[in-house]
Amino acid sequence: MDILAKLRVVFWCLVLGLWGLFMYQYIDSDMSSLKRFHVAENPFTGKPDSPPAELKRTYLPETPYVPPGPAPQTAAAPQPGGSMLKPIAGPEIKDIAYPGRMPEHSGGDKAAGAGAPGGADEAYPAAPEGFAAKVTRHFVVYEEAPQVSDELVDTVEALHGNIMLDLIAFSPWSREKKVYIFFTKNQATFRRMTGRPEWSGGAASSSERKIYLYKSDEAFGILAHELTHIYFDSFFPASNPSPLWLSEGIATYVQAERGNSAPSWLKQNLKLLETGSGFKLDDLVRIENLQGADEDNVRLWYAQSYSLARFLMTMKTGESFYIFCKGMRDGTPAAQALYRAYGMPYNKLSSLEYAWRYDLKTGKISDVNR
Repeated sequence: MDILAKLRVVFWCLVLGLWGLFMYQYIDSDMSSLKRFHVAENPFTGKPDSPPAELKRTYLPETPYVPPGPAPQTAAAPQPGGSMLKPIAGPEIKDIAYPGRMPEHSGGDKAAGAGAPGGADEAYPAAPEGFAAKVTRHFVVYEEAPQVSDELVDTVEALHGNIMLDLIAFSPWSREKKVYIFFTKNQATFRRMTGRPEWSGGAASSSERKIYLYKSDEAFGILAHELTHIYFDSFFPASNPSPLWLSEGIATYVQAERGNSAPSWLKQNLKLLETGSGFKLDDLVRIENLQGADEDNVRLWYAQSYSLARFLMTMKTGESFYIFCKGMRDGTPAAQALYRAYGMPYNKLSSLEYAWRYDLKTGKISDVNR
């Protein structure tokens, strides 16, 4: 090697060394501006409260029916014996409360609805009294009206398309199996129909693929959130349901990003996270039940789960997020699943937490990979 070649090697070594020193000082300066975040004790360790007496309802079995054509649009005939609707929701249905309370999806809820749905030859639930039914590409829509409106059908199908941009790999069954959406014209009908309490903003059953809503400003956000649970949670088997933080983080992400219906409390809590608040990641991922927790802590937990899910979905292109979820589904420890999906430096949860907090402050990681 002649002297000129040696000088070139020395020159580029010096350039690379100076660049590395500059980047280290730059990142270190940015990270030093982050406040030490408060690691709170797990606020969700208390035993869940017993359900109040008014929530203990009896339910009538549903009479299945097969629509006569590919797109029936008929109102159900009045039932003899009076005009009052009777509760039809199955025993596994849970309440959805927006915006005063947070939805509650316990491990039991998700285990009951986990796993891919059954075969395609399935009878559809009968339309309740006073409802019209219409079969669409991905749904059976029931609306309390003489006929199901085209606007409602277009809206739910458009929402499905947006959700599938992120979740098609997790719910291939959605090409053949349908979700049942019941829209009532007011809360009074919703309560008579489902037997839910006054504070309930909606109800859903992942195992039955049913969502019950009444017309309100929050209805579209509820629908986006609950559809995500039905699509995403079905990827996980009943023996190993989706981690609560991941399930709720993805559902809130889709609600905000794809449904354009971000909860009113989300922005405020994201600001808290940017200033260093929140939970230590090791604690956040261990939480399996939100019942009985302080509302402020629950909202902060939701916001952090949303932010982490968004970071995992956007920080790297390709199948990384799917590989991570598949590892979690197959029982791989979280840190190991993270490394297999994203590689270095994500070989432990503390590395993910460091990178996420840095990106939360600067946006430099997720923006580069978009």
